[in-house]
Order: sequence, then structure tokens, then C-alpha cells
Amino acid sequence: MLNIFKRKPKVIPATEPVVNFEGYRLKRGKSYLVDQPKPEAAFEIFTSMIKGTCAECVQTEAFPCESIGCEKCTLSCPCNHCMHARAQGLCFTMDSPDEIRLKYLLLTTPIFWISKHGSESINPANLEIMAGMIKDFFRKSKNPIVLLDCLEYLIITNGFIPVLKFLYDIREWVILQKAIFILPFSPATLEEREFALIERMMDRINF
Repeated sequence: MLNIFKRKPKVIPATEPVVNFEGYRLKRGKSYLVDQPKPEAAFEIFTSMIKGTCAECVQTEAFPCESIGCEKCTLSCPCNHCMHARAQGLCFTMDSPDEIRLKYLLLTTPIFWISKHGSESINPANLEIMAGMIKDFFRKSKNPIVLLDCLEYLIITNGFIPVLKFLYDIREWVILQKAIFILPFSPATLEEREFALIERMMDRINF
């Protein structure tokens, strides 16, 4: 018997410590397709943004007060007093969440394993659960970024049309909540017409 989430797991947005001041800058309210055979480039963009500073603020000396363990900090951080905020991430991956944390040095970001096995995995057939988690995260976070590194697996499990509808829902939520959605994907894994349907609703990032 498979041990998978039967109910939607709670996702609590969390902010990573600031480690860079020159990270990627993507426009909010947009969905991005990262055209690469492997997902490393998408992860680099994702981690750069959630570990970087708020794109709208210029007082770099104030950013440590949004890092972990900063409860006693007395600096006035502009991100805590305006409509903007540092990015917070949510990740779905086919790889081990522990390996992803170690590789990209992620401390607080929620990472979920898409698999049919494991006590805390999310079955790839549960598109509704994943959709609900993403929607909740978009609502709770002031500056949400979601990375979905499992598209091929979702298509193999559910078929192309259900996954396309799933992506359309995410795209609409991204627009409404001014979020960012990052999708690593290789065109070689789909037929030309199917890839064109996905590419049509996303901004493409090439390397």
C-alpha cells in the first residue's frame, strides 16, 4: 500500500536568509518556461531570487533584519513597512527534498517530493492537491515564487490535457496574485503541438 498524502498538506511561506544582492530579477505576475534538458538552470534562478534582496528596495544595509534569527534586530527594514516583500518559495520536485536542500543550501523553503512512494510524498496523480497547495501559497505569501520540477512525470501519469488545464489554472492565479511561476522543461519530451500549447501561455527563458 502506498503512503501518500490523502489530504492537502499545509504550506507555510517562509523567508530564506539573504545571501546575495545581485540575483535574478523576474517580473511578477508572469509564468516562465526554462528551456533546458535538465532543471539546474531553473533551480539557480529560483534559489537566487528567494535568497536575494527585495527587488523594489535599495537600502541594502537593512536586509539582514529579514534573515533567520533576526528577531532582536533594530534596523528598519523597508520591506517590513511597504507593500513589497522579499520572495518566498515553494518547490515541487522528483528529486529528494533533502538533496535539493543540501545542494542549494535552502533552510526554510517548503519542498515536496512528487512520487508514488514515501510517507511524505505527493502522488503525481493528485493534481488537485498540488493545485490547492499552490493556490494557498499564492494567497498567503506577499511575494510568492513556485518551482514545478516534475512536468514530464505529471504528463506521463495524468495525460497531457489534464496537466495543461492544471497549468492554465496556475497561470491565472499567478496573474491574480502577482506571483512568479517557474517551469523547467525540455521541448524534446513532447510533440511539437503540445509544447506549443504550453509555450504559448508562458514567457520563455533560454540559456
